[in-house]
Amino acid sequence: MDTDLTNTTVYIDNLDPGVAEEGLRSIFLQFGEIVYVKIPAAKGCRFVQFVNRTSAEEAIQRMHGSQIGLTVVHLSWGKSTAAKQ
Repeated sequence: MDTDLTNTTVYIDNLDPGVAEEGLRSIFLQFGEIVYVKIPAAKGCRFVQFVNRTSAEEAIQRMHGSQIGLTVVHLSWGKSTAAKQ
């Protein structure tokens, strides 16, 4: 559980490497407006930052344990923008 109520970043682990940024964006747009989709150098994980926290909460609740591409993904809270400053 994330206690930073300003956090809107979702961490997606175990993502099929064949899922591109635009594909991921299109899947997560159903939950709300997206600030960015980030693909770090480490394979198998992505970050999606939403404009609103409620969008991020819904994405985590509905997509955790679901299959995207060929793998079952695990969603959790990423680091908040405030925590990085």
